[in-house]
Amino acid sequence: MKTKLNCFSEVTEVRNNLKNETNSKGKTRKHNFFGNLYFVLCLAAMILSGVNNRIQAQTIIKNDSIKPFINFLENNHFLSAKEYILSKFETKDIVIFSERFHHEVTQYDLILDVIKDKRFKGYIYTEIGHTNLSEKFNNFLLNSTFTEDEKQKELTNICRDLAPSLIWDPYNYYYLLNEVWELNKSRKKEDKILIFPLDVTIDWNDIQTNREFSIHDKFFNSIYRDQILGMNFVDFYEGKKSERKKALVILNSEHGYKQNIKYLPLPTRPLIRRAGEFINKTYPDKTFAIYINSCNIDNLNLSNNGIIDAAFEFSKKDNIGFDLKNTPIGKAKFDLYFTYNSKDWDTKINYNYIFDGMIFYKPLKEMIIKSGIPNIYPKEYEELYFKRASLVSGMTVKEAKNNEEFIELLKRINTPQKLSVDIYFNKNVESVWDNQIKKWIK
Repeated sequence: MKTKLNCFSEVTEVRNNLKNETNSKGKTRKHNFFGNLYFVLCLAAMILSGVNNRIQAQTIIKNDSIKPFINFLENNHFLSAKEYILSKFETKDIVIFSERFHHEVTQYDLILDVIKDKRFKGYIYTEIGHTNLSEKFNNFLLNSTFTEDEKQKELTNICRDLAPSLIWDPYNYYYLLNEVWELNKSRKKEDKILIFPLDVTIDWNDIQTNREFSIHDKFFNSIYRDQILGMNFVDFYEGKKSERKKALVILNSEHGYKQNIKYLPLPTRPLIRRAGEFINKTYPDKTFAIYINSCNIDNLNLSNNGIIDAAFEFSKKDNIGFDLKNTPIGKAKFDLYFTYNSKDWDTKINYNYIFDGMIFYKPLKEMIIKSGIPNIYPKEYEELYFKRASLVSGMTVKEAKNNEEFIELLKRINTPQKLSVDIYFNKNVESVWDNQIKKWIK
């Protein structure tokens, strides 16, 4: 079959020959007839070729089970992810955002789009950051007189103390604090944004031995951490709601569950397992819990063997938000939890039991993973770095300074770097996700 270019070239040549034809009328008519016929045939061939190419490129449904998900996505109008979050503040005071992996940056692009919109009239509450750092956080955010060097120095001082680990290396929290500081610079006092960290109180200045660090670390990783996160939110919120009653609460994955997985229905019990559940039970009529599309946080599989992600890919939907109630996705089995505890959990629960709404913001293959904080341990802070390395590891400072792992980490952490999802997870997850999606569409 001739290519499109060849068809057009030959038709043009025929037309040029006809224009130059000076023979008899009969001969001209003959040329006109065959020239026009050839033009029509070439045009028809091109149309058929284009149709054939579209048919070949068309995504095909391989399993009818996916159709309700596709029909829902294709037959409804959705707000953008940003507009969806903002719309929830029209009827609710507290919106919980259950983030995906801590290092994933694009979700913070979305969060900042919400925060920077003048319609957002609230404060931010974050899982990351010890609650005793709240004054330091907000003194920084409200000080618009810093030079760039002063700002960066104070910002890295905060980031060094964010978590009970040698370094908390997700770039997101540096990014969030820096962007809110920049935003506040141009806002009136009454419109400035504050951020309240909710995590367990830990002061690095109080930790002088590995044993003391281990005690703090053990408590930090205990089952009580989520209750403390929830209680700290209530303390901050009650103290600030007269100023701003709207709250955007950023909690990672399972910490944001509005109800706990293990019990269906929830019995009366003294222990609340999730910070989101604590907040939801404290303010049941004011809270709305949203999750952003993710994968299982343990085995990294797509939810429901890929059917939900496949439906979004088939319908070409992205950057949208919607309520889960009475939707195929809301009724789908919830399976994003840690699988090693699944034997203790009720596996019949659905998404709508855990969350009120969903945001789909970029397919997982388009996640941006970023690790490292700009100049967090410069030369003058290397002694502090190795001191903390010794506290974390139980080594002496001298041993820490000669430890190859600590030396290599110090070389990397001062410069943010983007990682592919395969490198980040140390697994060929993109191929796994593609294969799971291909079970439903091709």
